[in-house]
Amino acid sequence: MSGFMSLPKSKSIYRSLQHSHLHWNLSSINNNPGRGIRSGVRSPCTLARRRYGLVKIQAKLCRSTMEAMPHVQNAAMLASETCRNVFKHRRWNCSSIVTAPYLTPDLTRATREQAYVYAISSAALTFTMARACSSGSLYHCTCASKPSSPTNGQFQWGGCGDNIKWGTQFAKRFIDNVEKYTLEKSGTKAKRHSGNGKTEEGEKMVTNEVAAVNLHNNRVGRKVMAESLQTQCKCHGVSGSCNIKTCWKALPPMLVIGQKILQKYTNAIEIPKASLEKGLPESGSKKNKNKSLKSQQLIYLSKSPDYCTKDEKLGSFGTVGRQCNVTSNGLESCRQLCCGRGYRTVVDEKIERCQCKIYGCCYVKCKICRMMTQVYECL
Repeated sequence: MSGFMSLPKSKSIYRSLQHSHLHWNLSSINNNPGRGIRSGVRSPCTLARRRYGLVKIQAKLCRSTMEAMPHVQNAAMLASETCRNVFKHRRWNCSSIVTAPYLTPDLTRATREQAYVYAISSAALTFTMARACSSGSLYHCTCASKPSSPTNGQFQWGGCGDNIKWGTQFAKRFIDNVEKYTLEKSGTKAKRHSGNGKTEEGEKMVTNEVAAVNLHNNRVGRKVMAESLQTQCKCHGVSGSCNIKTCWKALPPMLVIGQKILQKYTNAIEIPKASLEKGLPESGSKKNKNKSLKSQQLIYLSKSPDYCTKDEKLGSFGTVGRQCNVTSNGLESCRQLCCGRGYRTVVDEKIERCQCKIYGCCYVKCKICRMMTQVYECL
């Protein structure tokens, strides 16, 4: 186990379920009154807690809404996929998320990257649950209620909208309650002791600070999702005419949400730890209006490493060996991605069949072509 993987398991994170192969259908053992530890049959919720870092409060919710867990697992994979797609050309390419539930230090110190990961994870869980409701995959919820806003006469509200209200409520229960429990357990007003060594109360204070920041960024992710609802319509009529148009509210693809949160990542605000003692502003709070810290912005406490070189203490994998674009001036350019170290050219030869022709009814004759491609890797 490497230095990264020797870290303790992360709490309040469900992204490790992206690696899960658990079967969430308990119908085969629901009628077994003796199931449990003594019977040798373990609930998948118990296994998820042991293997993938779910905490007690999440395992309890898992048992009460077992049918939702496959969608939670899909949300974990969706969050990871979206994050890696959005950051694939950057020095930090979201590789840290792959090690969950063992998180690298850059995802435990309330950095800008941690802000993005928590926001996109909260948004992804809201997204999958809202879609699961509208698709009829969950009996806990149904389609979203029809919008109260009046139509312009050219369409009528109908169809089955994505139930973002239920998705948001579930995401709050599954994610936010863990952070809230951390704050309630250790106390938000813990103070550091004087002296050079770390005290127990000092460590609690750090835990509280990170939990408060995570809680805030979770809300931001869900807020972006709620504000991204868009109107989709379907025409009804003879021969493709649009005599009647029915519209509903639906969510855009997750990659669109990921790009929106990327903008907030770029404009994230570093806040002083002292401000956390006064509490972070809630969404819609009137106190927000005259403060630089807005409820819709991502926040962080610690500066990020430059991710140029490998440094396990900082959580950086480095960019050595990463492929770069020699003709670009953007973030994926060899100049930016290789951090000034230079790059090497790797020639890749592929042999494949080409210029194939069909002779007669059933005979195909092809030539053998050699394709030479060049890729550039950071030194």
